[in-house]
Amino acid sequence: MRLTRPIAAATLAFAAILTASATGRANTAPGESAEFLRINQMHDDSVVAELSTHDVSGLSHDQKIRRASLLSELHAYGEHGAFPHNYDFPGQKVPYFVDPQTGALCAVANLLAYTGRRDVVDRVARTNNHVWVQQLAGDSTFRGWLTENGLTLDEAARIQLPAGQSGPPPVALMAGAAVVSATGLSIIAGVTISSLWNATSNADGHMGKMSKIGMTSGVAAAVVGGLIATGTPARGIGAMTLGAGLASVALSARSMQNHSAIVAAQDVKKGTLAQVTLAPVVSAEKGGSAGMSMSLKF
Repeated sequence: MRLTRPIAAATLAFAAILTASATGRANTAPGESAEFLRINQMHDDSVVAELSTHDVSGLSHDQKIRRASLLSELHAYGEHGAFPHNYDFPGQKVPYFVDPQTGALCAVANLLAYTGRRDVVDRVARTNNHVWVQQLAGDSTFRGWLTENGLTLDEAARIQLPAGQSGPPPVALMAGAAVVSATGLSIIAGVTISSLWNATSNADGHMGKMSKIGMTSGVAAAVVGGLIATGTPARGIGAMTLGAGLASVALSARSMQNHSAIVAAQDVKKGTLAQVTLAPVVSAEKGGSAGMSMSLKF
């Protein structure tokens, strides 16, 4: 059996995944355009001006001092101009707590680090680097930091996002991530079953349909996994799906190759199983001659 087509299909699918990933990142690679800087700096300046007008009469003396220090740092942050970039979601308002390539911090993360809470920054980035501040409402450490520094959750959200814009509601965002994760896990379960089958019961490839199912589902899983890994926050699930798909392709290809080798060996064996029979031959006629006869049976 020739494996050219299935292997070529798997190769093309994997190449398409890498191309899509590279294209997406190339379109949003770091590049400090004047417009990018202007928009972010205007946002930070407007937030500083806005928060400076809020009523702080209910804050303690220490809270007021810390709050004023944070607003001063926010202004300096905007002037410095080291902002995170959107690498993976062109045209979408998706936050980056920490820029994965340059290490630049978002405005809120920068304020945390400024007050010595880099541990909170790193923990949040590891858990969900695309978190919206509203989603940290249940984080007791973050809420305690806000209180200590005289900020409210709404004010922190305003620091993260320009006025007039709104991120996806936390429930919707988490639901979307759950759907993507569930889809990826379902695909992983499916291709894992076919992979195990092709690795054990169908290792010799005698079940041709199972080999083809493993190959087809593996290519599909690799494509979907690549899209999840490069286009959504659920990169871990995407990478697992991609890996499971490629494993299924490899095991299916091995089963097909083994079956092809077995069939070829059987054909050779059939061609060499010939029975040779030799028998003496004596002519009954006067003056006849003697000889040998040979017969072949396949």
